[in-house]
Amino acid sequence: MSLTLQPRPVPGPIPAWAFPAGTPGQVPGGPATLRCDLPGRRLASVRLVLNAGAGREARGLEGVATLTARALLEGTRPGGGTELTAAFERLGASLYASADLTALRVALDVPVTRLSPALELFSAVLREAALADEDVRRLGRERLEEIAQEDADPGTRAMRELRAVLFPGDARAHTPTGGTRESVGAIGGADVRAFYGSAAPGEATAVVAGDLAGTGVDAALAAALDGWTAAGPALPAADTVPPGDAARIVIVDRPGSVQTYLALGHGVPDRAHPDWPLLTVASHVLGGGLTSRLNAVLREEKGYTYGVRAGLLRLRHCGLFITQGSVHTEVTGDAVADALAGLRSVVADGVTGEECTSSVSALADRAPAEYETARSVAAELADAAANDLGADYPRRYLDAVRAATPDGVARAYREHVDPEALTVIAVGDAAQIRGPLEKLGYAPVTVAE
Repeated sequence: MSLTLQPRPVPGPIPAWAFPAGTPGQVPGGPATLRCDLPGRRLASVRLVLNAGAGREARGLEGVATLTARALLEGTRPGGGTELTAAFERLGASLYASADLTALRVALDVPVTRLSPALELFSAVLREAALADEDVRRLGRERLEEIAQEDADPGTRAMRELRAVLFPGDARAHTPTGGTRESVGAIGGADVRAFYGSAAPGEATAVVAGDLAGTGVDAALAAALDGWTAAGPALPAADTVPPGDAARIVIVDRPGSVQTYLALGHGVPDRAHPDWPLLTVASHVLGGGLTSRLNAVLREEKGYTYGVRAGLLRLRHCGLFITQGSVHTEVTGDAVADALAGLRSVVADGVTGEECTSSVSALADRAPAEYETARSVAAELADAAANDLGADYPRRYLDAVRAATPDGVARAYREHVDPEALTVIAVGDAAQIRGPLEKLGYAPVTVAE
């Protein structure tokens, strides 16, 4: 008896996919709204973005936005955090809050069948938050402990120093988003209440995504946010101080460290610039995977590192091109030399067709899986709203990535990233790495205080 085998299946073409579109609206006198129907997603996600990020903090109160976000989760009475969490959990819901330089973000995830009662509770948190002195004091102590942990983490320390060097002292981006020991220690409940009271709901956007058919979400969202107004004066305008690019090497001393954490950075335009998608592709070519240019040399050929990453840091008024990763202490100088050679290679040699196609595929073809959930769709739409990019920005961005060409990617990189004007941060044992870094002759080497 002969066995007949079926032919091996072969992959078919990737089906066309577009980022989900939203329907805009407005709560009278309150936030803008964006509704995004996602049939089959039975978990609804609400993302509220207030124009009250750390970029609008008063000088000396750096970190107040972060403490405000955390204090919101303590509920409507002092020490009520556990009670508030339990109330949301009874609905199968979760509440989150955070702050970055751009926005104060409040997030709600809940089964669509319980969206209306969850929005009522959400509304109570927004309108009646206690922001009590004792809660703020405790959260401040916790934040100070986090800062100590961040000091001990080389990656976090490198990124903090990179921002501090790239941005001048009068720029908010110069200082950690969550504040410093001095600023956090000076923040009290009155500061948090004043900051939150000045956050204007009329400048906010509320995004809701999920299987919303028959949920009455529009009326529920309007009821939750209608009549909610700011109680205080307008917050200071966020600064738009750009990064200052120059060739320099800064060592953050960690005596006895067996590894050096490297971060190489350069300023680039913000996401509204048409070259942003092309710069994303260039970043992937250089450090987006194990077969990228930098990893092919530093990881696979030389064995200096477990991996190097290159990417773009998204700020509201600008972006940062960053390459980062850990290397063995004894090869720090050689690793920086090879990294610089890799970053120069796009300027000198351009981008191959294979590299461009592979990177575009990695960035764009994974989008259907990356945005499979209502959470991810709502978060991306809310972020676009917070940065005034428009509700169609995620779709436009993906279309631009798909349209990238090798020549276009290389041109964008050459125009916006100067490999001869990089800021290099090295977190490691200064006694061992300073000499090799100075021998590179790339830039003056200093040790951070």
